[in-house]
Amino acid sequence: MLRKLLSIAFLLSGSLAFAQAPTAVIISPSGTICTGQGVIFNSTTTNTPTAYSWTINPATGVNYVSGTLQPSVGVSFSLAGVYSVSLTVSNASGTVTTTNIVTAFVNPISIFSASLTTVGFPNQIDLTNFSTGATSYIWGYSETPTTNTTTNAVHNYTAAGAYTVTLVALNSNGCFNSSSYSFYIADSSGITLPNIFTPNGDGINDIFKPIARGISSIKVNVYTRYGNFLYGWDTINGFWDGYTTSGTLCESGTYFYVIEATGFDGQTYKLKSYLTLLRN
Repeated sequence: MLRKLLSIAFLLSGSLAFAQAPTAVIISPSGTICTGQGVIFNSTTTNTPTAYSWTINPATGVNYVSGTLQPSVGVSFSLAGVYSVSLTVSNASGTVTTTNIVTAFVNPISIFSASLTTVGFPNQIDLTNFSTGATSYIWGYSETPTTNTTTNAVHNYTAAGAYTVTLVALNSNGCFNSSSYSFYIADSSGITLPNIFTPNGDGINDIFKPIARGISSIKVNVYTRYGNFLYGWDTINGFWDGYTTSGTLCESGTYFYVIEATGFDGQTYKLKSYLTLLRN
């Protein structure tokens, strides 16, 4: 019996002698870390940790997209800078913390305006680039593998159909961002009538202009709700900026307009509608 007890004691002491605290290595995401993009930090460990805890400093600008008590953590950085990524693991025999230093770089913002310059087809689109934080650009077109790398671009279309233009903005750190604009060039004419515009100088919806497709000629007259003439035009690219023909500012309110137009397909239009002008 004594020999058996001694053997058990020996085995227990040996197990305790070989029990060890865990170790951990952080595996940072490959490639450049860019602001606004989700990344995952993984880990490899030994000695079977029973608890995990991730911390990132500075905490400002860090957005966690998964829990911090797992072998990996998903985050995104909203601010560029140098960050300390730490993982603490523990088991019954101890606790250890390991740290990686990573840098998040500013991600560019891709944004552009697109304007068809003619009516019907063939047609041409003018693309004006307003991206920020970028050093180079790639324009892509849905109907062709051809791309170009100019800051602004012009692209021609020879047929009706649905199209998409994409702008990829890149910077020298390898970060990039993309935006797209989809539109349709109709094979028949049509006019869409907006019902509100806000000529307040913010660059958004500042003019009233019917959306014309395949229109060869158009005449638009704008009146007060009591029938007094205010403004008019007879060109495809004409518009109303919220002033009378004499340059007097029109106040917020409801106005009335009349459209006469002819399409390339021979369709004629005589349209009347109300329009709300808001200056707030």
